[in-house]
Amino acid sequence: MLRLRTLAIAAGMFGILAASETTHATAAYAAPVPSLPIAWDTCPDAWVGSTPGRLRDRLQCATIQAPLDHAIRDGRTLAVGVIRVRAGVPSQREGSIFFNPGGPGIHPGRFLRSIVNGWADTDASDPHEGSKRLLADRFDVVAVNPRGLVGSTEVRCLDGLPGAHAYVPTHLDDVNWGFMTVAAASVVRACAAPAHAPYVNTEQHVHDMDMVRRSLGDARIHIYGASYGGMIAAWYAANYPQNTGRMLLDSTLDFTHDYVTAVRLNLRARHDTIQREVVQPVLDNPARFGFGRDPQAVASAIAHLPSRIREVWFAGMESPVELAAALLVAPWWRDARPPSYDAMEALIQRAPITPDAGMAERIRLAARLLATKLYAPPRTTPLFADSPEGDSVRSIVVCNDIPWVRSEQDIREGAQADAGRYWSYTGDTTMQELMCLQWGGSTARQPDLALLEQVPPFLMLQSDNDDTTPPSGAAHVLERFPNARLLMVRGSNVHGLFNFTLSPCIEGTAANYLLTGALPDTPTRVATCYGTQGNAADVMPNAPRRPTAAPTPAPAPAVHDEL
Repeated sequence: MLRLRTLAIAAGMFGILAASETTHATAAYAAPVPSLPIAWDTCPDAWVGSTPGRLRDRLQCATIQAPLDHAIRDGRTLAVGVIRVRAGVPSQREGSIFFNPGGPGIHPGRFLRSIVNGWADTDASDPHEGSKRLLADRFDVVAVNPRGLVGSTEVRCLDGLPGAHAYVPTHLDDVNWGFMTVAAASVVRACAAPAHAPYVNTEQHVHDMDMVRRSLGDARIHIYGASYGGMIAAWYAANYPQNTGRMLLDSTLDFTHDYVTAVRLNLRARHDTIQREVVQPVLDNPARFGFGRDPQAVASAIAHLPSRIREVWFAGMESPVELAAALLVAPWWRDARPPSYDAMEALIQRAPITPDAGMAERIRLAARLLATKLYAPPRTTPLFADSPEGDSVRSIVVCNDIPWVRSEQDIREGAQADAGRYWSYTGDTTMQELMCLQWGGSTARQPDLALLEQVPPFLMLQSDNDDTTPPSGAAHVLERFPNARLLMVRGSNVHGLFNFTLSPCIEGTAANYLLTGALPDTPTRVATCYGTQGNAADVMPNAPRRPTAAPTPAPAPAVHDEL
């Protein structure tokens, strides 16, 4: 995830901003919704969890009524939840930071509470992270619940049950394709049924954000957006450039293109990760894993793994040991098919693997885990990637945000190509495309992203090995906007960096930017930190602090124009 930051402006300019704040975004819209006071109250556990920690009564929630469509208001409204942590020192309040953790479909409540609680726990005199305490003291931190999620008018249109179709990458025949198109049509009928479904999109969300901004009385807001939250920040800034302050974009989605491009970048990056970290170590030294000395034979065995093993195991593999387990089990599953887990486990236990006893035991353990998946009964209970409403919102927003112009034949040919090209292809993206093809057209009005050039310089954070939102996306943003700055983290695969590393280079740079607008002091628009120095969740109490390291200049990352 990536986050944008922009900070405050001289007090003498606030009068000008207040007088002109609606001149761009509302020009094509009706008059702004009146800025009504927000009736703040305690937060439901369902929104933020049950452990407020230091925040106590600073953590507040409310529900506002927003127009169903901010552009064409006809009296219809829906509920939109708002969460905030008030500035810890009200007399020093400088404004608001609006936070979005990504998605679409991720609820911001628990993330917001956890992050700001961490800031409030920080010692302001800490040379590494003291700026975080000042952020908690001087700014309200606000999250607007996306439409469709808990706390707003909800939508739940997915049942979480497995579909009737077989595993797509290995079953692209006519019969299975028919099952897929029928399943997509069924989802469309369910998800398009709620009256507010067409208005669950990024465009309406950023206008909801501005309703809250005006109610808070802030001329400008700062935005900290992670992953898809970077796209939200960009769309807000394009609609309200004069109301946009600092933007911190952490592992941002490539908002210069569309979801299709983001999916292509993700497929390629995840494939490269699997190839580099899982497949290549086995091909480089097959004997180490018990597969002789012929890399070509091993490559052929990988390419011909049984469909069921591909489905339950391959796309999620993280290590060569897991691949070795798949290669060990594959011939038995394909040729003999032991009748039960116990029969398969007996084969695993007896099989000679490699003279390296430690490696052999690791492969056996992984093979047993694979066997439990192979022999698991068909799932009959719902399973959601995030939540019933979160998964529903994700599917709806993707279809509502962009025009889907590929024909069914194009989608099918793309699926066939991806199945042969990418280890990471699972068929989920094809199901989403089939759904959006039948959706009936996008509903979001596309913003003029050129207006982002009017906002203050914004900062992106990016791991060089992030395969969720890979660095090529940040490269596209950097190439498009001269006011973009990039902090590249070398030797990291972390998606969503700020607040989740032990690196003063990352944490201090991001916090200082949000606090003051200070950018890395380098002669180029790209700076580098080396590594994350571990995960913040793993830090021990009273652990020694690491030395501060300033970002260093770096070249811009490569742009993959072919995507």
